[in-house]
Amino acid sequence: MKSLLKLSVFLALTSIATAQQQSTHKLQQPTAGVRFACNTGYSLQRCNEQITLLRSVLNKYPTELLGNWTWVLVRSEDWKTILRARRLDDTAAFSYLPKRETFIEEALLSDENVSRRAELLLKWQMPMDRLLELAVTHELGHAICNQRDEAKADRYGELLRAGKPAACELRR
Repeated sequence: MKSLLKLSVFLALTSIATAQQQSTHKLQQPTAGVRFACNTGYSLQRCNEQITLLRSVLNKYPTELLGNWTWVLVRSEDWKTILRARRLDDTAAFSYLPKRETFIEEALLSDENVSRRAELLLKWQMPMDRLLELAVTHELGHAICNQRDEAKADRYGELLRAGKPAACELRR
């Protein structure tokens, strides 16, 4: 029975691929089209814990406007490699609009990687809970508005954090 359980967990953890063609773990059922996944290397328990934390932040905002969207958690030790491969600046979250995916670095959700959290604290000069909130609302600006413009995503995120009605800005 124990080996059967291990096999089913192994199969669940190795069956899905992300946009960067690395396997992920889908662990929780979607809520109104929103799905969650963890990139390679996560244990089932750690993934579920971090998804629960991310979900608690997302639940404050109008995720029903996302439609089908996937939030992918990536271990901090894999994060910079993924950013370099996509020629992205050092950030703790990014969205890939064509695939309707947002990638979140583990350091925003866990204190396991102390050195990376210290880097983020130094760069952003705010507590990690506020940085997580900032990252989530900013990425919601990209995702909900299908917006690539960073300044417009920032403005949308500010409105969300302030509890004000947020409307997408038209692209020019």
